[in-house]
Amino acid sequence: MFTSLLGSLGTNTVEVETELFTPGVQPGQPVRGVIRMRCQDRPARINGVAVEFITRAEREYEDGERLVDLPFARQPVFGPFELVPGHPLEGQFELVAPWETPITFYNGRHLPGTAVAVRTRVDVDGGFDAADTDPIGVGALPPQHVLLAAVEAWGFGLRHADVEAGRVDRIPHRLPFFQEIEFGPSPQFPGLNQLEVTFLAEPHGMYVVLEADKRALMFAPGRDVMDAIRVEFATFEQVNWVEVVGQRLRLLAR
Repeated sequence: MFTSLLGSLGTNTVEVETELFTPGVQPGQPVRGVIRMRCQDRPARINGVAVEFITRAEREYEDGERLVDLPFARQPVFGPFELVPGHPLEGQFELVAPWETPITFYNGRHLPGTAVAVRTRVDVDGGFDAADTDPIGVGALPPQHVLLAAVEAWGFGLRHADVEAGRVDRIPHRLPFFQEIEFGPSPQFPGLNQLEVTFLAEPHGMYVVLEADKRALMFAPGRDVMDAIRVEFATFEQVNWVEVVGQRLRLLAR
């Protein structure tokens, strides 16, 4: 479906349609598609067309948290050119999902609270107009799937996921946000109220950040405790991750 853009001429002169050939993707993989453009009544000067990923994240302000749309991994497609009535234009694109892209599917289940989309941006007459945002599913990488399954094997139930604007302390990552996948308490670890898992991946491996809400005891206040596990993609199948995760959880629960 074509989406009309309001240009500086004061009328809906430009229409854009983006079609994704790839309904789903994994981090590190490309999304492919085509952008079609036309104008109805008069020529329009297009300075450039680009595509980008976008996700919704929680950002902290002085008066509390608010949801904001954060773009990432922008890729130019074509332009500049003049779009003339009766002469539609189309161009194919490939947009690679960064390794740190938030995942929206795990084990055939949608992760509630996280959404990723491909957004087309068109620079019409010197002003950016957003157009034709297309949701896309992002599946867990095999090592991410294995680590999440290991957490569930210890009795933690998946609740939801969200994206936080900001940085994770002391762990390198590129994107200005990170995803938290939240699990409810486990009867096997009564000292932990909940557990949050964050993946910070790159081409050869990833850090898995475990952050737990530790319950208050008679002489100790409740507090957040954190640990990080390094996973190498080339060798992750050689490791018993249920055992490793259990060891780290016992350390957090002390």
